[in-house]
Amino acid sequence: MIYTTKTCRRGHVVKRTVGTAIAATAVLLFNVGSTGGANATTDEFDRTELGANWITAGGGILHIAEGRLSADGTPSEPVSMAFHAVPAAGETQEVQATIRWNGRNPEHSAMSIALRADPATQHAGVHFWFTATSMGLSLLSWDGTTFTPAAGTDKYIPVWFKWPDGTTVRLRAEGDTYAAYLGDSPRPILSGTFTEEQVPHTNRYGGVHGQDDSEAPGGGEPPAVLDDFRFSTPAID
Repeated sequence: MIYTTKTCRRGHVVKRTVGTAIAATAVLLFNVGSTGGANATTDEFDRTELGANWITAGGGILHIAEGRLSADGTPSEPVSMAFHAVPAAGETQEVQATIRWNGRNPEHSAMSIALRADPATQHAGVHFWFTATSMGLSLLSWDGTTFTPAAGTDKYIPVWFKWPDGTTVRLRAEGDTYAAYLGDSPRPILSGTFTEEQVPHTNRYGGVHGQDDSEAPGGGEPPAVLDDFRFSTPAID
C-alpha cells in the first residue's frame, strides 16, 4: 500500500492510502412490492467480505468486521466510499442504516449514508454524515476531499446528545430536497436543497461513506460502524 501525508479537512495531518479499492463476493438482496417501495436493496453485512455487488472508491477500503460495515483503518482523507451496484428504480430515493457505536465516542471520525450517486460519472452523491457530537448534510466530491453543505444547512451542526446505540439514520431525496431523519420520526432533523445541476436526479446509486481520524494527532476515536443497510425507491415515485 502506498501512503502520502496530507492535512485532513478538520486540520489534522494524516497518512492516506492512494488509489481505489474493489472488493469481491456476494451480497443479500431482495425486491419489495407495494408495501415497502420498489427495488429495495438490503444488506445485513453478515459475512466476511463486502462483495462484488459493492463499488468502492476513495482513500481506503470500507470493510466488514464482526457483521458490521466498518471504516476502521481508513484515512481521514480522502473519504472512503462504497456504493451498492443495484441502482434505484426512480428519482425519489431513501437510504438508511443502523448505528452501532461499539462503545466509542468519535468526535471527528465520521460515517454517513449516501444517495443520488453515480460511480460511472464519478459523482459521490449527497451524504448525511455524523459523529457522536456533530452532523451534516453535504455533497461530497468524487476525490473524497471536498464537501459542500446543502443550501439551508451549516457545514457543521452540533449533536447535543449522542444518539443511542441502534438508532436508524435515514436520508431521503425528493426533487431538489434532501431530508435526514432519525428512526421512524416523520420530522427531519436536517433538510436542505441542491440544484439538479449539482446533483442530477438521474443519479440512481446509494451507499455509505466513512473516514477514520483516530491515527491523526487529536483525532479521537475511530468511527461508529453500520448495520442493516437499506436503499429503495419509495412507492410515491
